[in-house]
Amino acid sequence: MDEFSAVEAAKWLGVSREAVDLAAREGRLPVLDGDGPRRFSRETLEAYHQARVGERVAKLARDGETPASVAQRVRRALHSSSETGLPRSFASRLAVMPVDWRNLFNKAELAAACVPEGEGCRWCEAAKFSAFLGLRPLEYAKARVELFGGPPCLTCGPGLMKPFMEALEARVHPGRHRPPDARAEAAAAVPPAPRLEPVQRAQPFQGDDDGRALISRRRREVQTRLKAARRSGDTKYALRLQQQLQSLTADASVVDGRAASAARPGTLRCGHALAAGCSCPRRASTRGQR
Repeated sequence: MDEFSAVEAAKWLGVSREAVDLAAREGRLPVLDGDGPRRFSRETLEAYHQARVGERVAKLARDGETPASVAQRVRRALHSSSETGLPRSFASRLAVMPVDWRNLFNKAELAAACVPEGEGCRWCEAAKFSAFLGLRPLEYAKARVELFGGPPCLTCGPGLMKPFMEALEARVHPGRHRPPDARAEAAAAVPPAPRLEPVQRAQPFQGDDDGRALISRRRREVQTRLKAARRSGDTKYALRLQQQLQSLTADASVVDGRAASAARPGTLRCGHALAAGCSCPRRASTRGQR
């Protein structure tokens, strides 16, 4: 229903018929054009309701209160007992409550807040009472969370939260246009890192020379070090290098298919170099052997 009569508008707003007529005469509640009784649109009633809520919240702020704090006090007052310990009626509970507290909520919400704990969802009960009395549909608000003692259940929660989230989105992102995220733009401007190929393990050399090149290179290195050690007079180091050279020569002979000789020119029968000054019994030189 998009159009309301004066009586229907009074029920929808939760006020008296006289209050609606007074607001219409003063121009605070616009009336639809046309002959006959006054008719009001849903948009004008909603705007009038929001204006009244804003005035009440501003008045509470001047008194140092908020809708949530008032809702807590209203809930405690509705669930309190009389001095004799007997439960009080709903009307008597409202009678001892300040007018500003009562005007912040409608009758359906106050009646649903009186539902005992564990006997059902107060949000669902408030929605049923509002529909039965022809009041404005229930909406999610932090003050109602305090009034009902908790958030809505899974049955009524999605329907109540949807208008609240849409209104919040309209305030945060007007025109349903969400501004670009600066962090996302910065991340998009950075070029992607190059993809690293998996590291491949070194494979053993598989050539046709069966290790001849490796042994030859190693022999040349040892020979160079051996010459330097002899020039510097480091006898012990030269002896170790000479032994390494003999081993490499034997390996080269095996690779080439030739048998290594028992001794080499410039060595003793014991295998030591002549420059080592070996005192082994087998000191016979093999210098002349080929």
